[in-house]
Amino acid sequence: MHFRLAEEIINLSESKEWDFAKLEWSFEFAYYADELQKCLCGHYPIKNICVIKNQKNSFVTEVGNCCINKFLGIEDGNKIFSSIKKLKENIAASMSAEVIEYIYRKKGISDFDYKFYKSIYRRRIMSTKQCEIKKRINQQFLNFTSYETNSHFNKINLVLKWAETNTSFNTDFILSIKKTCRQKGRLTEKQLESLNKIIRDFKIK
Repeated sequence: MHFRLAEEIINLSESKEWDFAKLEWSFEFAYYADELQKCLCGHYPIKNICVIKNQKNSFVTEVGNCCINKFLGIEDGNKIFSSIKKLKENIAASMSAEVIEYIYRKKGISDFDYKFYKSIYRRRIMSTKQCEIKKRINQQFLNFTSYETNSHFNKINLVLKWAETNTSFNTDFILSIKKTCRQKGRLTEKQLESLNKIIRDFKIK
């Protein structure tokens, strides 16, 4: 499996030497797939998926969390998946400090939510209202790291990338639904239909 992963990564990299090719990649995103997925190395099934990006050519691909740790030496997904598991078992539990920073950096939570979470991070006793806000933020994190959300973000980013070289295209709608997706964890059916129509009509690939 390692040889297949190396081959796939090298094919997407600028360098054709594994030791250098793997250094071109950095962690972008992590999500938990409810539907079973297949890793770039060929391993099936996997559910803990990491999205990585090549810093030299901007290619993006997905690999399982085990492969990203073992062969690429990127450990960013570990704490994210640990927090996903913990919150799925108990929505009132706490995300790790690293995960709070991650989701805020990715604009998955607002400034208010970020500051609030940090302020109650080590508290054992909270008011009912504080507990409810914390659970809401935790659910927002779970939504943000879902397969559905990642799928929607991929389509949004595909259109925005295409728009960089098609400057006559007005991106206001795409930017507005990107904001919605960050806030709510998914697009509405109507928004998704509109997004898919844009991709079809303009033949965006």
